[in-house]
Amino acid sequence: MKTRTKILLGIALAVLLGVAGGAYWLSSSLDSLVASAIRKYGTEITGVSVKITSVKIAPADGSAALRGLVVGNPQGYQTDHVLSLGEIGMKLDIGSLTGDVILIKQITILNPMITYEYGSGGSNLDAIQRNVDRYVAEHAGDKGRPKDKSGGKKLIIESLSIRNAKANVSAAVLQGKATSVAVPDLHLRDIGRKSNGATAGEAAKQILGALTQNVVKATASLNLGGIDPNALKKGAGDKIKGLFK
Repeated sequence: MKTRTKILLGIALAVLLGVAGGAYWLSSSLDSLVASAIRKYGTEITGVSVKITSVKIAPADGSAALRGLVVGNPQGYQTDHVLSLGEIGMKLDIGSLTGDVILIKQITILNPMITYEYGSGGSNLDAIQRNVDRYVAEHAGDKGRPKDKSGGKKLIIESLSIRNAKANVSAAVLQGKATSVAVPDLHLRDIGRKSNGATAGEAAKQILGALTQNVVKATASLNLGGIDPNALKKGAGDKIKGLFK
């Protein structure tokens, strides 16, 4: 083989290795960047701890899997967390990640566990909703449009589904005991479409609001708001306590 040919082949191989290494770095870095963003901005927006075990994005087909997402409880509530989402499947428009509006084609959440705890100040979901509302209001820019701290990035979510959810329902006066109820499936479409993108806070506000409505609907028959703590202390609430064994 001629020396010139060997040199050309060597250059070609180096370029291929560089491209492969760059693609690997991009995909692995993207995973960690997204996970860090979820922890940071999720905590800031909700006002509670947000943890995630891993994010895996497959740029080739635009799919993503988020595992071990746990949203903590506000102060004053006795249960460990409000949401445990296990695994979330997503379909992304990878090309949109470099633009100002990130397009999420589909989010599917299966079998999430929700802890709905009712206390003297209302439910834990209500408390988080107030935190989200406060965040959106505090970060409002001109004409009430929120400023996005992540460099102006906004979201359009074409389809979001939460299926087969269960709510562990508890009340503060029952000291962490809970009963489980099924929550109706939730389907939302075109979040942020009309405004050409929603900030993370706006999207969280809409999703949490819809989820809270579904949980309230599922737990209405338990009449948690009607529990009288004094009656429980006097032993007159044994029948209600029986629900939470």
